[in-house]
Amino acid sequence: MKNKLAASALFGLVTGVLLMPAPAHANPELTAKLAAGVWRSLVVGGTNVHDYPLTQSGRRHFEGFRLDLDPSLTCEPPGMPRAFYHLSPMDFSFDGSTVTIRYETMDVVRTVWMDGGPLSPDAEHTPNGYSIGRWEGGALVVDTTHLAAGETSRDGVPKSALMTLRETFTVEDRSDGPHLLVTMQITDPENFTDTFTSINDFALEPAWELLPFDCNPTEY
Repeated sequence: MKNKLAASALFGLVTGVLLMPAPAHANPELTAKLAAGVWRSLVVGGTNVHDYPLTQSGRRHFEGFRLDLDPSLTCEPPGMPRAFYHLSPMDFSFDGSTVTIRYETMDVVRTVWMDGGPLSPDAEHTPNGYSIGRWEGGALVVDTTHLAAGETSRDGVPKSALMTLRETFTVEDRSDGPHLLVTMQITDPENFTDTFTSINDFALEPAWELLPFDCNPTEY
C-alpha cells in the first residue's frame, strides 16, 4: 500500500512538473543573443512610409487626423505598435517568466509574459496592451492584445481596441556580426482590410547603453 501511495505521489509530482509553463530562458541560445547588448536600427534617418491597407472608416480617420493632436507632442508615450519605433535603439532582459523590452525613444518599457494565458475580452485595454510570448524553434514570438484605441503612426493611421499584434524576433549571425530581425504583423478588422506586415533589421552594439529620452514638449 505504501509503495502504491509513493508511486502515486511521484506520478503526480512528475506530471505537475511536465505541465508547468516553460521558463523565459527555455531557449538559452536566443536568450543570450537578445540580451547581449543594445540593438541599433539599420534604418538611416527619416521615417518608414507604409501603405497601410485601410478600410473606408480607417481612411476617413487618417485623412481627418490633426497632426497637432499627436500625443508624443506632449511627451505621452503613444503605445504599441507605434512604441516600437523602427529608429529607436532597444534592449532585452530576462527574469523568471518575463521578458522586458525597453526602447530608448519615449523611455518605453514593455513586459512580455512567457507563462501568461489569454485575458477576458472585457479586461482593461492599455496603450501597450497585454503581451504573451513563446519560443518557436529559433524565434521569440510575442502576441499582443487588449490595446487601447489610438494611432498606429504619427500621421494618424488609426488603431482600434480590436487590434492585435504578432512580433517575431530572430537573430542571424552574419559576417559583420549578429542581426536582429523583427517581423511585425498588425491585424485590425475595424481599420485594416488585411494584416499589415513589416520587417525591421537591427545590428548589435554590445558596448552601448540606452540613454534617458528626456522628452521636452517645447522641443520634441
